[in-house]
Amino acid sequence: MGVFDLFKGKGQEKREPRGPLIEKDTRTYDQMMDELTAWNIDHTDILSVLRSEIEEERLLTWSHALETGIRKGLGSYPRNVEENPLFPTYLDLYRFIKGLRPKLSTNPTMKNAKGIEKLDSVSVCIICGIRALQKERGAKRLMNTFQWKLLERYLGR
Repeated sequence: MGVFDLFKGKGQEKREPRGPLIEKDTRTYDQMMDELTAWNIDHTDILSVLRSEIEEERLLTWSHALETGIRKGLGSYPRNVEENPLFPTYLDLYRFIKGLRPKLSTNPTMKNAKGIEKLDSVSVCIICGIRALQKERGAKRLMNTFQWKLLERYLGR
């Protein structure tokens, strides 16, 4: 078979089958986060822990800052992120998750927590718990792992 035969379409019937087609995942990121949140809520006691650790006002403050967006908030101050008026709120959220993680690592239900690639399961479980609390309160923009990665990028020291 010559090169021109390929352009004419000859030789098509001689191809070997590729095998079964792999279905494309059509879930959105938010749907996947909701599924991960549901798993972590159902298999750990993260909600009861967070309800005792987070005051309503603090959760509302975090939710308001997340509506603005971490990249828009902290990324818009390239020289000094500490100049941003939302910096203290983002820093509080970051420190809260970082500080709660070691405490929760001794909680036996955290062995059931699901994480995602490149993030440990306990941190993801905390993020999912915050997301669930935000959802209960009707927050517009829910916490997710992308936002956590941005917080680590801007505030990780």
